[in-house]
Amino acid sequence: MTWDRQTLAAAVPAAAVAVIAGVVSYGHIEALALGQHQTLAAARLLPLSVDMLIVAGSVVVLCGYWLGWLAVACGVAGTVFANVESGLPWGPLAATVAAWPAVSFTVASLVLERWMKRQVSRGGTGGTGVAGSEPSDTLSGYGNLPAPDQPEPLDYGNLPESSQCPHTVAGTPEQDVVQQYLHTRDCLGETPSQRRLAAAYGISRPKVAQLVGPLNGHREE
Repeated sequence: MTWDRQTLAAAVPAAAVAVIAGVVSYGHIEALALGQHQTLAAARLLPLSVDMLIVAGSVVVLCGYWLGWLAVACGVAGTVFANVESGLPWGPLAATVAAWPAVSFTVASLVLERWMKRQVSRGGTGGTGVAGSEPSDTLSGYGNLPAPDQPEPLDYGNLPESSQCPHTVAGTPEQDVVQQYLHTRDCLGETPSQRRLAAAYGISRPKVAQLVGPLNGHREE
């Protein structure tokens, strides 16, 4: 992902909101822990174990592992409960106000995670292809995207000069996966690898399977 001016303009406000809300939420949870006869050390560490669980889960989700949502859900439940409890002794309005930092922190964290995931999947420049490179007319422009566990790059450009490949850059990662799949199968005569497509385009394996599943066994005329 390329951190240009537009990228920073979108990321900095969400990050700032998350930090501010996290600091306020930290104070609420710390005060609640001290009121429940926790030690000072425990009271200072407890907020980190709650709010940082949301951050940890968001990072795992960003990396493409669905189990990160379990950490996000537990963190959201914990921070909302703790912040509401910190204000509840002073009435419903105080509890509602106290709950806002938890909601704000959660929303800002998830928005930032979703936005970063979209940027990564689109190459970090809001377009198609590899960040910093010009898109080509055919799928051969994607030949330098290595899968993390396979050092050899994906090779979709070695076609005979006489052949005319109908598959071009589609415009979105999802459409490009389909075009790449058809290109490998029909133009190169090879068996497409869903795992390599998922790694190359930053799309989950189940999503790739959903996109190319209807194409199995059907070649283009």
